[in-house]
Amino acid sequence: MGVGGYGSGSNKIASICQSQIGWKKGFMIIGNKYGHEVELKRGNTFGNEVVIVDGQGRSGKNLIAVLLSTMDRVEKMRLDSQIDYFVRYYFLGKMSLDAAVIALQTEFDEKYYYNAISRDVNFRIDDYSGVLKQGKRFEYFRRLFLPADEAAVTRLEEQRSIFQEMTHDGLHAATLYFAALGERLKLIHVFRDPVGNIYEQDQRGFGTRIGSDPRELQLTHFWNGHSVPIMVIGKEEAWINGNATERLVLIVDAMFRLNVQGYLDISPEDRKRVLFLEFEEFVVNPDPHMERLEAFIGEKFGKAKTRILKRERSPRVLDPLERQHRIDTIRQNIGNSYDKIFRKLLEDYDNKPWLVWDEATELD
Repeated sequence: MGVGGYGSGSNKIASICQSQIGWKKGFMIIGNKYGHEVELKRGNTFGNEVVIVDGQGRSGKNLIAVLLSTMDRVEKMRLDSQIDYFVRYYFLGKMSLDAAVIALQTEFDEKYYYNAISRDVNFRIDDYSGVLKQGKRFEYFRRLFLPADEAAVTRLEEQRSIFQEMTHDGLHAATLYFAALGERLKLIHVFRDPVGNIYEQDQRGFGTRIGSDPRELQLTHFWNGHSVPIMVIGKEEAWINGNATERLVLIVDAMFRLNVQGYLDISPEDRKRVLFLEFEEFVVNPDPHMERLEAFIGEKFGKAKTRILKRERSPRVLDPLERQHRIDTIRQNIGNSYDKIFRKLLEDYDNKPWLVWDEATELD
């Protein structure tokens, strides 16, 4: 279903988010060497449509992004970490509003142009963002041999391609994305049962990698000599004292609440350009949700959708006993204070607030 309009019920559901939004403070003015303040502004943009596919880690957003790439005008999915970083710099007060807006606009324009000439495009065989996983697998090989510069700009103007970016927890920054892109933007956020998020990230060792593995690029800050991810600002001691599973409970809980708050922060008009999907419902019965996506984007899925759905085992049957097994496993590995957070997270998630924005009951 699409999103509802803005109503007084949004105030009731806002309590989901209150404990985790302390770091989302706005921006500060940064001085410069030129003697006066400069307002950055970009006027020479391509003006193309942009679709952002968003969600937490292990939320299933890869599946949605790759499916969208089968549509005629939708480009392959990109995953550019700088875009995630810009929004976090802004909400941490490390970047002014005009700098964040122009940084995003420039990054989207640059990568849109790069797609047209297959510059900085991922050709790795096994990567999800690689061209061989996408709907139009050989298009980007062909573009390697096309002329660049003005010829590429002309092609973009004629083809009116839709740029596609995948972000992590970008819904919490939706106000900034809409400030940068306005009506050009459509944002799809994929929700997934926190049980699956926590369990699968735990299996991959994510709770121990942040701050220690150089391949793990989450933004962190130092707290009492420890590297702590910015996602848990305000709960640093709980992070430091927690084991791997307990840390993942903190992260998934914090970002769920920040993402909910991010939706509540945007205007009624911008809410019309946000679509919510639930991973578990999609993989069990993809057809009605794919129809929603087609209506939202204004494009039809291509024939490659069959290959991709088969690869992703969709439709599939989900065993409810497996969910309970995962809950039991998580709870066996966490202490009482973390278990309280975990149980409250499941309660709030199971209320599916994205389905009832207008008449949500307050969640204390």
